Amino acid sequence: MILDPVIEGNQNLVNADQRRSILEAMKRDSGGALKRRYPQATIAAAPTANAIQVRPVFVAPNALVPWNKLGARLELQTPQGQKYSVSETFGISVLLRYRAEFVNYMYDQLATRLPR
Repeated sequence: MILDPVIEGNQNLVNADQRRSILEAMKRDSGGALKRRYPQATIAAAPTANAIQVRPVFVAPNALVPWNKLGARLELQTPQGQKYSVSETFGISVLLRYRAEFVNYMYDQLATRLPR
């Protein structure tokens, strides 16, 4: 189950509509990345007893300047309560290169770091 995504850091870099669009992309694209990594997995819409809960997190920099980094994290919790997290940072140049597909790219990169 994909939980509601979270944006950490400076949320004022984008307006409310852009923020809503980013949050929607985070939920959709993190689920897509997990499905590509685990093709047999089912992404549940509601909590179930055996579901792993996944929270996508985006870490915004203080300012959009070339030397700052953007962060992404997937926080996972097993039905037994064990927690696991994968994270990575990306340069602003990666954001500019992938533009509308940046969130998709970001979570695909994180998914490759999860165990098979």
